[in-house]
Amino acid sequence: MKKILSVLCSASLLFVGTVTFAEASEKWGAKEMGDKYRPSRNWMHYFSSTPDVIANGSIASAIDRCDDVVGENHYCVIEIGNNAILPVEIYRSKTKLIGVDEMTPLTSNSNGTFIYIGDDTQKVVIENLNIQGHSVGDDAIYALIIEGKNIKNIMIKNNDIHDFNSDSAAHGIAVYGTASSNKKGIYNIMIEGNSVHDMRTGSSESIVINGNVRRWEIRNNDVYSVNNIAIDAIGGEGTSPSRKDKKGRVFPGRLDAARYGYIEDNYVEDMHTTDNPAYNNNESWAAAIYVDGGHHIHIANNVVLDTPWGYEIGAENCIVSRQITMEGNSAEESVFGDLLLGGYAKKGFWADKSINCNPNSSSDKSEGHGYVRYLTVKENQFQTQESSVDTVSLGYRTTHAIVIQEGVEASNAQGNGSARGDNNAIKITE
Repeated sequence: MKKILSVLCSASLLFVGTVTFAEASEKWGAKEMGDKYRPSRNWMHYFSSTPDVIANGSIASAIDRCDDVVGENHYCVIEIGNNAILPVEIYRSKTKLIGVDEMTPLTSNSNGTFIYIGDDTQKVVIENLNIQGHSVGDDAIYALIIEGKNIKNIMIKNNDIHDFNSDSAAHGIAVYGTASSNKKGIYNIMIEGNSVHDMRTGSSESIVINGNVRRWEIRNNDVYSVNNIAIDAIGGEGTSPSRKDKKGRVFPGRLDAARYGYIEDNYVEDMHTTDNPAYNNNESWAAAIYVDGGHHIHIANNVVLDTPWGYEIGAENCIVSRQITMEGNSAEESVFGDLLLGGYAKKGFWADKSINCNPNSSSDKSEGHGYVRYLTVKENQFQTQESSVDTVSLGYRTTHAIVIQEGVEASNAQGNGSARGDNNAIKITE
């Protein structure tokens, strides 16, 4: 998502709040996820080591030939050569597209989506492709999208994705879970070893998980020379159906959140919005790695260089970002700071009942009103040293949080992690 500079707060490191008796049993920090929620990989060894079908022209036609060559519902490997043609929609399960070494970039004369993986599809691998976009002005253009419901076991690996340029909306790799139930959601998604670069994405992101998506990994990717958020885990945008409370107030659906995910060992460099019309070609407070309404996410061992913000855990919509662990990450040369926590609107959606929480009709002026709870931030190397920069900066409504970092002061030190209203509650030891 985009962040509008005019509504952002410049918050100090200390917000002191009072505590109610009912909150006294609340705990600090995030629960350790371990490896329990990592996606399954055991299905990938069923693909053969040699191609079953060669795509010398239309990739869609090559996929159609799989049933004739290996049989219906069997695993099929398609080698993508230098003359292969995009776009392609993939609905055949047990399908692997793998590019030849040093392949000529795949491209398309059309806008829209180059590779689309849709409903009821599983066990798909997209590997070793070189995918090149083009400039489309205000139109939309996307390299690879996984979108819909009942999609599982997808690996996006070792691809080179570049030059997708839009003034409004472009993505490198995007996952959108639209289902209204947990059973029909997207799960077991791996985005690994890709290079995504030279992207002009407008209000969109280079790599994003959005909506009803669980059990996913974004690992070992390089993202550089991009002009908005590099990696994003989003909730509350209305990607899956919204809901109403007893008084008829519309909220994002409870499953409309990227969750149980791992963002690890990624490298991000040179992410700035100064050539992005969506931000009026100004440097915005966009972060390289951003959790915006996601929950149960482990962020570890990432490296970020030369970006507006290194990392952010926030909540733009009427949602709670929660159970987030950050450890072993580093950031340098950040314009505004290395880590930003909390909402950026002064009042949250619980405190101000007049806020429009309908994710399909809210606007930027009423965003940043979510909550951030149950964080553990420790053992990170935040190294931006400019005197005008707060290495770690706190917005509003960050509670039940352990933040162990030089320069961060405790608030709500009674020991329960909670605070009244929209105040913060930060602990600086475990």
